[in-house]
Amino acid sequence: GHMLKAIEIAPDVYWVGGVDWNERNFHGYTTERGTTYNAYLIVDEKIALIDTCKAPFADDLIARIADIVDPASIDYVIANHGEPDHSGALPAVMAAAPNAQLVCGAPQGLGVLKAHYGDGFDFLTVKTGDTLSLGRRTLTFVQTPMVHWPDNMATYSEADRILFSNDAFGQHLATSKHFDDEVGLPEVIAQAQKYYANIVMPYGRQVARALDAVAGLDVAMIAPAHGVIWRSHVADILAAYRTWCSGEPEDRAVVVYDSMWHTTEAMAVEITEAFVEMGIPARLLDLKVNHI
Repeated sequence: GHMLKAIEIAPDVYWVGGVDWNERNFHGYTTERGTTYNAYLIVDEKIALIDTCKAPFADDLIARIADIVDPASIDYVIANHGEPDHSGALPAVMAAAPNAQLVCGAPQGLGVLKAHYGDGFDFLTVKTGDTLSLGRRTLTFVQTPMVHWPDNMATYSEADRILFSNDAFGQHLATSKHFDDEVGLPEVIAQAQKYYANIVMPYGRQVARALDAVAGLDVAMIAPAHGVIWRSHVADILAAYRTWCSGEPEDRAVVVYDSMWHTTEAMAVEITEAFVEMGIPARLLDLKVNHI
């Protein structure tokens, strides 16, 4: 196999995911910076893999795992979410780890995985508050329904103070770096905001519930399933999600138009100028040159 390395993000905790440099469209929105499918390996008395990745990256994932342990020694594969960008490599992983139990949320997580892959795996279902001992560590599960699918959940390792948040707090951003502070907060927040707006925004009420559910946890690091890991700016992304899910409007205007003969355009320009004169920040967007 090719020499792909695991990246240690905390003692005995490794990023083993895939980098999709060339993805340009995800769920109908442009991902001009590509994306990542993050999976995480925890090596303890028991070995756990948290999430897998999109099917074409299965070989990458298994190669990165093999950099640290024999994949056959994995005891638990935790599926925080069954969507194929996170579960597509499950058949390959379960074949490489024949003794592993597949941990998923009840009942939706189990339903989604069975619908995709049948019922040939050794399933272990969990609900919010359930725990799984790996030895020195105990993992706790928090279901986060509709952030952004019915089956989403997060996995928390108290010993590491890491929240493995799956889709929550993610960004579509392909980079050779792995942490927020290596990329820079403005870029990561901009990508996280775009991700939220395009994928999570309809579920603001559920996001608020999910934030309440994790508020009691001591979180030093948030390890999402897309993009970089939050370690220096955990408070910033939590605060941003609070603001975004509150639905509190900001005082600014966005004028969107399409125009054949520039007459509608002239109206749009007038309206935009009026906002500017009133001291209200405004943006003028022509649908012909701006992605929907």
